Amino acid sequence: MKKILNTFLFILIALNAFGQLKFAEVFQDNMVLQANKEIQIWGEGKPSSEFKISLDKKEVDVQVGKDGKWTVSFPKMKYGGPYELKAEGNETITYKNVMVGEVWFCAGQSNMRWFVRDANNPREEIKNSSNYTNIRFLAMPLSGSDTPKTEVKAKWEVCSSSTIKDKTAVGYFFGKELSDNLKGVAIGLIDISYGGASISTFMDAETIKNSPELEGIERRNKNFLAHYHKQKKKWDENPEGKAPYYPENCLGSYCFNDMIHPLIPYSAQGMIWYQGETNAGEPKPYITWFGEFVEMMRKHFKNENMPTYFVQLAGFKGVKGREMQNESWAKFRLAQAECLQFENTGMATAMDVGEAYDIHPRNKQEVGRRLSLLALRDTYKKKVIAEGPTVKSYKVDNNKLIITFDNVAKQLTTSDGKEEVIGFTVRNDEGKLDPISAKIIGKNKIEVEFNGNNLIMYAYDVFPECNLYNSANLPATPFNLNTDQMLN
Repeated sequence: MKKILNTFLFILIALNAFGQLKFAEVFQDNMVLQANKEIQIWGEGKPSSEFKISLDKKEVDVQVGKDGKWTVSFPKMKYGGPYELKAEGNETITYKNVMVGEVWFCAGQSNMRWFVRDANNPREEIKNSSNYTNIRFLAMPLSGSDTPKTEVKAKWEVCSSSTIKDKTAVGYFFGKELSDNLKGVAIGLIDISYGGASISTFMDAETIKNSPELEGIERRNKNFLAHYHKQKKKWDENPEGKAPYYPENCLGSYCFNDMIHPLIPYSAQGMIWYQGETNAGEPKPYITWFGEFVEMMRKHFKNENMPTYFVQLAGFKGVKGREMQNESWAKFRLAQAECLQFENTGMATAMDVGEAYDIHPRNKQEVGRRLSLLALRDTYKKKVIAEGPTVKSYKVDNNKLIITFDNVAKQLTTSDGKEEVIGFTVRNDEGKLDPISAKIIGKNKIEVEFNGNNLIMYAYDVFPECNLYNSANLPATPFNLNTDQMLN
């Protein structure tokens, strides 16, 4: 009899839970909803039941589908708050301290996840963070799965000295700059980064399946799993210390399933992206993968023009005593520059703020600032200088190559204040790179030594030593010039 009663109670609880009105778990107290775009809201409830959702003075009617799910596009709203987001039907759900502002995804690997407490000047930054309570964070836990999930095991948190310590430093410094320039508008930062992650782990299964570079993803999956199973077998035979780590952050779709899928289709303005160290040996296919990833995010989050601003890899020599002997990171930075071919993207270089023997440079303030300049100029239409010098044209004049630049602000300059420009190289007969001399000869021109070499490179090194900037203190990014294809 007791067993029958327990079974009846279990069924009754299950039926009640099925009919319970619920928002998707991403909707919580303290969240930021995207301004000036339709706001996507969804959840579950009793099939065919009706209720109302209200936010400030706006209200919409909602009917739950026969499958027990509901979704609605809430009308566009201007910046404001704090508000209450409320659902009223047979029951009432209320979320408080809700802001309408700017929402950005902070995606990538460990240099995006890197905490404020580990960046430069942590004490000062943590202390001052209480001045930015308009910034809110949702940091998705580090997790991967072979199937899409809906749970959001994270809480929206208001920026303060007690919450900021373990939040994304690049994201925070990006958000601070937006807040200062947008006059206190609420900034929502959704962290979907994972240390060591490959780009393919953030791509859904359909995108991977249809990729022309599928073979590279499958090869990566196979190699990481083979290594894991080899280590796991050794550990099973002698289980000392921690068990080997399952490489969920490097397997196709795993992080998408657990860290991105539960958020779809939360309305957002754009995405900042700091990733590539794990894929640095795959420059050519990476260009394809990056384009596919960006397009996928735009489709899922119903934002066909979603801006994506990404970080070009910082300088890094490798492990001390075992420095990188190949040019992989130099090649990869050039591949990243080619990713600018995709519309509504922008690149902020970290090439000059790297640390020789630390893959995690501490100057996240400057990285966040440079990303914010792109957003302020291109998304928010502010009049700011957002890029360093870029090549406009070049020509040979006797034994000199004259290069003319755009984006010089007031003029070209060097980080050490000298006329000489450091960082130009050519490849010698032995395949090694030799430095060549260069100097600034005008507001937007430099003169480079030319001895008939068909390929001249700037900042082409894993840890480049170079000094060309514009007067807005933004560096020229790495580039190669082929003198066989002159631009006159």
